[in-house]
Amino acid sequence: MTPEPPIESFHDLLRGMAALSGNRIVADVARLYGKGAPPDLSIACNHKQIASKQWLVEALAESFPKPGGPVWVLGAWYGVLGALLLDDPRLAVSEVVSLDIDETCATVAEALNHRHVAAGRFRAVTADMMAMDFAAQMPAPGLVINTSCEHLDDVPGWVATLPEGLPLVLQSNDYFREPDHRSCVPSLEAFREQAGLSEVWFAGERPTKNYTRFMLIGRR
Repeated sequence: MTPEPPIESFHDLLRGMAALSGNRIVADVARLYGKGAPPDLSIACNHKQIASKQWLVEALAESFPKPGGPVWVLGAWYGVLGALLLDDPRLAVSEVVSLDIDETCATVAEALNHRHVAAGRFRAVTADMMAMDFAAQMPAPGLVINTSCEHLDDVPGWVATLPEGLPLVLQSNDYFREPDHRSCVPSLEAFREQAGLSEVWFAGERPTKNYTRFMLIGRR
């Protein structure tokens, strides 16, 4: 078995790729590795995760590029999606609120998004998305993103707790054999029925090797 390269080599590789590409997010990831990144950051930034998030950004740029308030990302893990949203010039995102129930995520998410923290455009919150009262948030959310609907026990019940008219981005999949997936759907049409949005501005699906990911952008 080939040994894993030392973290210092990986850090240098990322710094080189950042210099070559001029990509600020790659530079931010390299900086985070230099400070000591959690081992599973490599999963949060793998090609499948990035492709799914970039698909979301592309669809959002076409259908809803100017949310009228902070963008809340639920189940946000290490804040990678927030970084993509805030760095895309096609999007007018005033602030990203990165929410995850895991208390170890916030520090990493803020370190990755350090530029946006300094500008007052990013903050990480440790909380349970199921307990959040979005109607009580000030300023009011301009968009709520949940890319993990398959993990919820009751997607229609959760959507019903949200303020009427709230813009949403929702993702799910048909990966039924994963034990933690409790609300998978067999098709995009089934996902539309499950979410029950009053308006749908984008509906699409993205096949992968093991499953198909579904996405809706619209209004509660």
